[in-house]
Amino acid sequence: MNQVIPIEAQLSDVLKRYWGYESFHDLQLLAMTAVLEDRDSLVVLPTGGGKSLCYQAPAMCRDGMAVVVSPLISLMKDQVDALTANGISAAYINSTLSDAEKWNVADRIKSHELKLLYLAPERIGGGGRVLDLLEQGNVSFFAIDEAHCISQWGHDFRPHYRELKLLRDRFPDAGFHAYTATATERVRDDIAQQLGLHEPETLVGNFDRPNLYYRAAKKDNVIGQVKKVVDRHPQGSGIIYCISRKEVEKVTAQIREIGYKAAAYHAGMPDVDRAGNQEAFIKDKIQIIVATVAFGMGIDKPDVRFVIHTGVPKTMENYQQETGRAGRDGLESECHLFYGGNDARIWKMIFSDQPDAVRKISLDSLQTMIDFCHSVDCRHRSLVKHFGQELEKDCETACDVCAGSIEIVKDSQKIGQMILSSVYRQQERYGVTYTARVLKGMQDERIVSNQHDELSTFGLLKEKTLKAIQDWIGQLVGQGFLLQVDDDGFSILKISETGKQLLKGEASPKLIAPVKEDSSGTSRSKASKTRSMEGVEVELFEALRVLRTAKALEKNVPPYVVFGDAALIDMARRFPSSEAKFLEVQGVGQKKCEEYSEDFLAIIRTYCEEKGLPLDVDVDAILAQSEPVEARDPSANSIQSFDLFEQGLSIEVIAKKIGRAKSTTEGYLTDYIRSRKITDPSPWVDASLITQVQEVIEEIRPTRLKLLFLHFEGNIDYTTLRIVSECYRNRDQ
Repeated sequence: MNQVIPIEAQLSDVLKRYWGYESFHDLQLLAMTAVLEDRDSLVVLPTGGGKSLCYQAPAMCRDGMAVVVSPLISLMKDQVDALTANGISAAYINSTLSDAEKWNVADRIKSHELKLLYLAPERIGGGGRVLDLLEQGNVSFFAIDEAHCISQWGHDFRPHYRELKLLRDRFPDAGFHAYTATATERVRDDIAQQLGLHEPETLVGNFDRPNLYYRAAKKDNVIGQVKKVVDRHPQGSGIIYCISRKEVEKVTAQIREIGYKAAAYHAGMPDVDRAGNQEAFIKDKIQIIVATVAFGMGIDKPDVRFVIHTGVPKTMENYQQETGRAGRDGLESECHLFYGGNDARIWKMIFSDQPDAVRKISLDSLQTMIDFCHSVDCRHRSLVKHFGQELEKDCETACDVCAGSIEIVKDSQKIGQMILSSVYRQQERYGVTYTARVLKGMQDERIVSNQHDELSTFGLLKEKTLKAIQDWIGQLVGQGFLLQVDDDGFSILKISETGKQLLKGEASPKLIAPVKEDSSGTSRSKASKTRSMEGVEVELFEALRVLRTAKALEKNVPPYVVFGDAALIDMARRFPSSEAKFLEVQGVGQKKCEEYSEDFLAIIRTYCEEKGLPLDVDVDAILAQSEPVEARDPSANSIQSFDLFEQGLSIEVIAKKIGRAKSTTEGYLTDYIRSRKITDPSPWVDASLITQVQEVIEEIRPTRLKLLFLHFEGNIDYTTLRIVSECYRNRDQ
């Protein structure tokens, strides 16, 4: 009698054997299980969340051929190349194949050779020939990728997706599974209805990407701002998004002048040029692609280290998906948004040809995106909240707000009242620029003719720059104190109910003034590099990158198809000496071990011999021995909080006083304890806990905070442990 192998064991086996992974990401196991149990499913996982594996791994556990419908023709070859490199039989049918190539794929389908077949949606309604062919292929299930394309409520509707119901009609007993990175509840319902999913298992993953650093800043010499980001990643791939084709061409030329290898990508280019530039980027022949939103959906490049927007994206969904193309390998990456100037005006011109109802939706979505730029809440929290989720705590260091890279204006309430008073005295009939000019005290002909130079608010903010005043008005809109409404084609300001409370002194905004550019956004990248490369021999990592590139050229595939950066980093940390140890490296499956281990192990052995380094390092021990060091001086915001800590106030009280998140204030407390050499943690930690933690510190002398956390089995939080440890360290010095 054959023993039935549990589903999780089957999936774990193929995950390790073909992909070299030891564990499942968020919701992957549940999504895979639904496939193997023939329950229809709708899976929403953010970019980088491992959607592809949700159908690829189950395909290897089932008899027959899984059919993947994808609109991303440019991505199909890369997906098939990656699967083939892992020892999986896969193919695709789309318009790029010659007739002979299509016949070859058809023969492989009929002979039941394939485990995965990728199809463009246009093929489904093509006279039934493809459906006839699929009936000969022993279909195991259907996976509909980028499923939001079927919904008119989605941000990338494609009419051909409406024909996918033909698959359900022709294959009524096959499982159907829809996958997307972005879908609101309304879009999810529409997907299920349009595809005819039967009581689908709906799985919505965590939209937070903790390995990404988010920052939004006003434009100020935008090419200089872009250069500062790119300069931090001299070897890293990056994407720069622009609103217009003209801007794409301009930025591309400027980046090339600086000395970086960059290419343009937009819908106005010839197909052959666009495809050539995309391939050059994927294969690391160029470092940077400068693009409009036409670029990205067909990109499966895991090692994008930075994404830059030189203008406001049109929706939060676009922003989430575009920034999500950074750090898909799980390593730390940066996402910078430079906004302002004519961004809103350009989008409104683009929207002007839309029907009234659609244009209103577009404008509302754009305003939500602008509000995000002006927000003083944790960027990670704001993003996931838009998709109906909540974070347990702020990100602490993974965005400009929490990292202290923005400064809260001390007189926020007073300035807010001045601005709203001017809007009120202008009878709520004028827009942002006009109001800012009144407050600046500018003698414009229009202002004088309206006698607004006689208003009590005229010139109230004359010491401030016009740009700063306009930005504060935008922040007041973003925080709900002002409303921007359309009045016969003009955008005018109105005071909201919350704004009326501000005028009475019953509410207060948080107005921000960016810190100087050369110090902004750099602390996280330094700390991130330390964490991701901890215990790694950088010279060895670079040598392995060179070998990877050579192997990729031999096979004419993107370098990441051979090995991703995460795998090379793991090799340069573990120093494996044998095939068995090579298989322990993250991302090394059986096929890749057989094909590449000899050459990669040879470089590792030679390097270790030359440097006198031991082979087969215990990585867990290395990581446990070193506490990531935040190599930074206290920020100006942090130092301003020191006097409050001197008073012995609680973290919660101080957070409220300074208008910061609790997690950010906890970081300021650590700065205070270190800078002032504080040895007594009692103002912030209960005496009984202090004694417990200090006794354990004296007993085990932990070199990493995590060791303390594990010792107490998670029953004492990190904040308490950090406070006591810092004070103990100061006492010991």
